[in-house]
Amino acid sequence: MPINTLNESELHRVLKSLYKENNEGSELEAQYGPYIVDIKTADGGVIEIQTQSLGHLADKVKYFTSKRKKIRVVFPIVKNKLIETRLLDGTVRKSRSPIHKSIYTSFRELTKLTPYLLSPYFFLDMVEVSIVEEREETEEKVQSRNGRRRFRQNWLKSGKRVKEIGKLTSFHGKKSWKALLPKSIPRDFHKGDLHKALTDDGVKLKPNDTSLMLWVYSKMELMERHKEGRGYIYKIK
Repeated sequence: MPINTLNESELHRVLKSLYKENNEGSELEAQYGPYIVDIKTADGGVIEIQTQSLGHLADKVKYFTSKRKKIRVVFPIVKNKLIETRLLDGTVRKSRSPIHKSIYTSFRELTKLTPYLLSPYFFLDMVEVSIVEEREETEEKVQSRNGRRRFRQNWLKSGKRVKEIGKLTSFHGKKSWKALLPKSIPRDFHKGDLHKALTDDGVKLKPNDTSLMLWVYSKMELMERHKEGRGYIYKIK
């Protein structure tokens, strides 16, 4: 069995297979410098499929961009999730998760990558996916296996299946990031102006999502900001 595939999720495998097929002559699970990479492309670039926190890739992204090697990070966004829970009596209960993620709700994932987002060697693909999360009912309330769950529940995750691969949005360079901003937003604006403009455009997000988006854009130097009263006013560069 190849290195690093023992705990590989189906979502990771499916995306890795798709990108391998679209990159003729590429190599899976290759040693490249000090790292094992998901895909080493024929032109010497790297493709990393990251289904967990993007922040975990910060050191790897830093290494390859500093070596002037192209690195494409593929990050799936779970737009829709169906939950299948196998109950103790053997039957399966199905329900839909009320949580729907999007690019706009994923800026927390980018905070550790801000120094590299505009590197000419960095590429980011955000892929919308629909998945089925499999759960097993437990007799007693338990903590999650990874310890992340805040409260004990009477179920544990047992698997994850890919139902559909949806829209792909690619980011490379300033223009691609600025394309996320509503056309109605003025050159100078407050956080509330951006939040309203996005919601008017049909984007579902919380005020904190807007704050994180502005923080990332400011760190990327796509915007400048200065204090005004108790808040900030932003200006698109």
